[in-house]
Amino acid sequence: MSDVENITATTSWEPKFHLDLKIANSATFYALVDQFEEWRKIQPENEDKVANGWHMITPEMAERLLLKNPAGSNRKTVLSNIVYYAEQMAAEDWPETGQPLIFDVDGKLLDGQHRLWACYLSGVPFATYVVNQRKPIKSAFAYIDNVKARTAKDALATAGLNGLSALTAQTVTIAQLYENKAYTATKKHRLPRMSPKQFIDYVEANPNIRRGAQLMAGEHASASAMISHNDIAAFAAVKILDLHDEFTLDEFMNDVGTEGEEFGAGSPIAALQHVLKVNSVAKEPMQKHQVLAHVIKAFNAWMAGEQVKKISLRVDEAFPRFMPKQAEAA
Repeated sequence: MSDVENITATTSWEPKFHLDLKIANSATFYALVDQFEEWRKIQPENEDKVANGWHMITPEMAERLLLKNPAGSNRKTVLSNIVYYAEQMAAEDWPETGQPLIFDVDGKLLDGQHRLWACYLSGVPFATYVVNQRKPIKSAFAYIDNVKARTAKDALATAGLNGLSALTAQTVTIAQLYENKAYTATKKHRLPRMSPKQFIDYVEANPNIRRGAQLMAGEHASASAMISHNDIAAFAAVKILDLHDEFTLDEFMNDVGTEGEEFGAGSPIAALQHVLKVNSVAKEPMQKHQVLAHVIKAFNAWMAGEQVKKISLRVDEAFPRFMPKQAEAA
């Protein structure tokens, strides 16, 4: 056990600062960071170092290690990243990948401040590897994390979805917004950021995500082009597969993607095609989720055998939901 671990292994410790990450905003967080910095300046110099190797970083250790992160020595912290990490730690979705905390030869923190703040403010420990640089490196930070961050698309590609990884990732994002009722007729509410691993887990737990993306990128590409947003079209396919079957999806999307056919007066398909064509040349086109709302309304009317003159979305109405299978006979 390292000296820092020995020193911090106490039972009466309380954090010097508190912040509820569930309700925190940038103003309250940066005020806390300023307070922490002022407190750091009056603390006695701490020469303790965490030894190279694997360690379980407790909130108490995180506080001591953040004392080795003076203002200006690292990039500016971002609250959203801290919340993002804290949520993964709390969900026990923080595997021991080997990505280390890095300290320079003088014991100053070079890489890891967001992880340490997440641990400290959430009260959740995490396991990590620690590396102490062997010799001084001028402008060392320029060599750390200077590559492109991994995205959900990257994660899905490495999980075997290369070729449709971007569309799949976008479809998962829409699914999350829809499932959490984050859409309204006029806007969408923000949701917590998903980690790349959460994208993979979601796709593995929902196989229709893959199938819907494949079908809309392939045999129903004409319907995707009519809808004009591939991810919206893919998500609509996923929900139809979830609630109905592939036969229903094929029938509906074949009609949506067929231009020039006379569907008859009151056809939901004709009404949907009309609003989509008008939107494609509009100076102020609909937001993507509003396009989705029109697709949902058309599908529900089509399933129910209803006659409609037009499909529209009022600003004061609830965002529509796909008709489930059990409602077909109603």
